Amino acid sequence: MSPKKHKCSVVGCNNEHSSFHLLPTSEPLKTQWMDFIYEGKAPLKIPKYVYVCANHFLTDCFENEGQFKAGLASKLILKSGSLPTVRDATSPSEEASTSTRSCRTRDIGVQTETSKLCSVGTQLSMRTLQTHHRSVCVQTETTLSSFDVSTKLVSHTAVASSTPLKTSSKRPCLDLEEDEDTLQECSSILTSQETDVTFNPAEADTSITEPKDLSAQESSPNQNICKYIVYETCIMELFDVCPVCHRSCHIRSQRIGTFLRVEQLCHHCQFSRKWNSQPILGSTPAGNLHLSAAVYLSGASFFTIEKIFAAMKLHLFKYDTFRRHARMCIEPAIVYKWRNWQDEMLQLLAQREKVIVGGDMRADSPGHSAKYGSYTMMDLETNTVVDVQLVQSNEVGGSYHMEKEGLKRGLDFLDAHGVTLDCIVTDRHPQIQKFLRERNVNQFYDVWHIEKGISKQLEKVCKLKGCEKIRKWLHSIKNHIYWTAASSSSGPERVAKWMSMLNHMQNKHTHEDSNFPACLHGTRRSRDTKKWLAAGTLPYLKLEKVLSNKRIVKDVAKLSPHYQTSSIEVFHSVILRFTPKKCGFFPFLGMLCRLYLAALHYNENAGRTQATTAAGRPVFKVTFPKAKKGEYRVREVKTQATFRYVDDLLDLIFDKVFVDPAPYVDDVLRIPIPPALCAEYDRPEKEEAISSRVSRFNQ
Repeated sequence: MSPKKHKCSVVGCNNEHSSFHLLPTSEPLKTQWMDFIYEGKAPLKIPKYVYVCANHFLTDCFENEGQFKAGLASKLILKSGSLPTVRDATSPSEEASTSTRSCRTRDIGVQTETSKLCSVGTQLSMRTLQTHHRSVCVQTETTLSSFDVSTKLVSHTAVASSTPLKTSSKRPCLDLEEDEDTLQECSSILTSQETDVTFNPAEADTSITEPKDLSAQESSPNQNICKYIVYETCIMELFDVCPVCHRSCHIRSQRIGTFLRVEQLCHHCQFSRKWNSQPILGSTPAGNLHLSAAVYLSGASFFTIEKIFAAMKLHLFKYDTFRRHARMCIEPAIVYKWRNWQDEMLQLLAQREKVIVGGDMRADSPGHSAKYGSYTMMDLETNTVVDVQLVQSNEVGGSYHMEKEGLKRGLDFLDAHGVTLDCIVTDRHPQIQKFLRERNVNQFYDVWHIEKGISKQLEKVCKLKGCEKIRKWLHSIKNHIYWTAASSSSGPERVAKWMSMLNHMQNKHTHEDSNFPACLHGTRRSRDTKKWLAAGTLPYLKLEKVLSNKRIVKDVAKLSPHYQTSSIEVFHSVILRFTPKKCGFFPFLGMLCRLYLAALHYNENAGRTQATTAAGRPVFKVTFPKAKKGEYRVREVKTQATFRYVDDLLDLIFDKVFVDPAPYVDDVLRIPIPPALCAEYDRPEKEEAISSRVSRFNQ
C-alpha cells in the first residue's frame, strides 16, 4: 500500500506529496510556520490539519536524507526545531523524491508497473550501493558494455591489495571449477514484492552487525576479516534494480562451495556488474580454503560439518575439495610449524646437562587390533611434548611391537639432536624394560601404574570370605606407595619402606631392615583396635602374598622419585579431541598431522594458571569420578585455553604456503609413509567378489 498523499498548504504551492509534515504544537514554532505558510496573512478560519511538503525545507533539516535517496526509507524524518524556508518548488528534497519514485518503477516485457522497495535483510552502508567502490570482502566489477550470457570463471584478481597477487609458477593450480554436483548456476529475473516498509536504518543500532572501523577491516588479511551468514533473498534484493536507470535487471548467479558470484545486466541501459561474495586467491575462493583450514585445525570432522551445513541449508564443497586443500596447504603448514617449534625446543634441551623424559604409547583402539600407535616423549621438567612418533602395525609385524619401535625412534631422534638423557620414566612394559636395559638407559617406573595393579589384586582379596578387614587398609596402602617413591633416594630404601607396611599393619613399628629401622610417625593410641592384623591369619597371608610378590618388590625398587607420567596421560586425552578412537578412517599423514596439532595445543596450554573469582579467590570444583565409586575429588579450575597456534597456522597457510607451496610440500613428501594394511593381500575383482557374495540369511 502506497503512502497517502496530501496537498501542501503553503501559499503558491499546489504539490501533492507523500513526504508531508504537520504543523508543530509549540507556540513559537507554530507562529513562525504560520507566517511562512500564509506569508504573514493568516486567514480567520484555519483548516483542522495544515501540511507542509518536504520541498520547503533545506536538505540539512532531515535526519534520514541519505537513506531516503537510496530507497531504504519510505518517508523523510524532520529534525526537531526545523523551519520551512524554501519557496522554490524544485528544491533538492523534491529532486530526491522524484529520483526515488523513478527508482521504484521497472519494466517487465512491454508493461510498466510501480512497486515499492522492500527492506533489506542485511544492514549496509551507503557506499555499498554505489557502483564505483570496491571493498575487500565484497568485490564488484562494473561495466557498461554488453552482457556476456555464458557462464564465466571468477576473476583471478587478487583481493588482498590493489595489485594482483602473484603466485609462484611452481604451485599447482587449484582449479576454481568443482565437480558438477558442487557447481550450480541459476538465472532468474527477481521481482520485488509490494510490502510495507517497517525498517528504518537510521533508527537501528548497527554497532553489532557492522564493524566500527571499516578501514581496519579493509587492510586486514583475508583470514582475519569478519564473516556473516547471509540469506540468498537478502543478497538478490541488492541487484533487483539497475542503479543507473532504476529498472529491473537480469540476474545470473554461480556457486562454488561457499562462494557466490552474481552477475547483473540491465537490458535497457546495458549496465552490468559482477559481484563476488569472497576474495579470490589465485583461482581459489578464500572462504572455501578458510573453512577447510578451520575444520582441520580445530580437530573437527568434515562429515560432521557437512551434516550441520545440510541442516542449515548452507552450501558446502565436497570432501574431495577438503582433501585437496589439506594435501596442498594445510598439512604442509602443520608439519612446517611443528618442526620449527621442535627444533627450537631441542636446541634448549641440548644445552642442559641432564634431561628427564617420560615415554608412553597410545593406540588408536584397545586390544591387539590397533592400526596406529603413537609414542610420546615429554620433557617432565617443563611439562612439554618434545616428540611424537607414529607407528603403523604392519611396519613391525603386529600391534604388540609398536611401543618398542616408537620408543626406539624417539630415543634415536633425541640422540641425533644431542640431547643427553638422565633417565626415562615409563610403565612396566616387559619389552620396554629389556630394550632400555640393553641400551644402558636408566629407567624408572610410574607409581600410578604399579599402584593400579596392586589395587586391583587387593580388591579381589577383599571379596574373599574372612578377608573383609583388608578393605580398611586399601586407602593407606595406596598412599604408602606414593610416599615410598617420593621420600626415598635409593632402591633398597624404597624396598625397606614398602615391606615395613606388613609390620605396621600388625601394630609393629620397628623393623629389622637397617635402611628403614622404624616408622616415622609419632606414637599414638589407635581408636580402632580391630583393624590390626595378626600374623598367620588368612587376611594377613593373602595380603602378604600380594605386597611381597617378587615382581612387585623388584619394581618398587625402581619407582620414580621425582616425576610421573600423569602429564602424558593428560596429553593422550587431548589427542582424543583431534583423533577420536571411533574414527578409524584417517590416513597415515592425516593421523600424524593431527598428533602434531594436539602437541601444539598441549604445549601452549600446559602452563595455564588457576582461575580466580572477581574477588581474587581461586576457583575449585567438586567431581565424582566413576572409578572412585562415590568418592569425590576437588580439582582446580584452570583459565580458558588459548589457540594462538591456530592463528599462526592460518597466517602461514594464507601468506606463505598458498603463495608457494612447493618447498612445504617437498618436506611432507620426504616423510616415510607405510603401505596400507590391505596392501599385502590380493585384491579380487569387484565384479567377481559381488557375484560370489552369499548372505547367511539366503544360503
